[in-house]
Amino acid sequence: KQWYQRRVRGGIGGTMLSAILIPYMPEVGASGALYGILASLLVEVVVNWKIYKSPCIELTKLILLLAILFLVGLLPWIDNFAHIGGFVFGFLTAFVVLPHINYSEEDRIAKMVVQIVCGILAVILFALLFIVFYLAQGSTCENCAYLNCIPFTDSFCQDATMELRPRVGN
Repeated sequence: KQWYQRRVRGGIGGTMLSAILIPYMPEVGASGALYGILASLLVEVVVNWKIYKSPCIELTKLILLLAILFLVGLLPWIDNFAHIGGFVFGFLTAFVVLPHINYSEEDRIAKMVVQIVCGILAVILFALLFIVFYLAQGSTCENCAYLNCIPFTDSFCQDATMELRPRVGN
């Protein structure tokens, strides 16, 4: 049940960000949701640092995996915007919903503050994305395209857009 919830939160964030930044490009797959799961694994290592036998190794493995997957996302037809949105939502919501082990009263209070702040940030970010989706549909970000595909040659990213347009009255 918890894996399903992690996937849904990351998927919603990734899909919303992708729909805003590349509105007329079809998107399929669960990569945003999977990045949400990877973000929650990262949070789990950080929050439960004292439990792991070698937390630095675990954290390094996760960061290397995320870096490699992000670099692969720079190829055409792979939606890095969904990856980024899924990661951010997965990261914020993981702090809110993952169980915590408290080692002292100060630790409990600190983790509670982080939970509240991350919960508020996730709600604000969701609301902002929702508002931008409906009010600024079709707005463009020229430099944001380089997060989704780096043109190594003149025609490398050319086929990565379908140039779909909204339907105007028949």
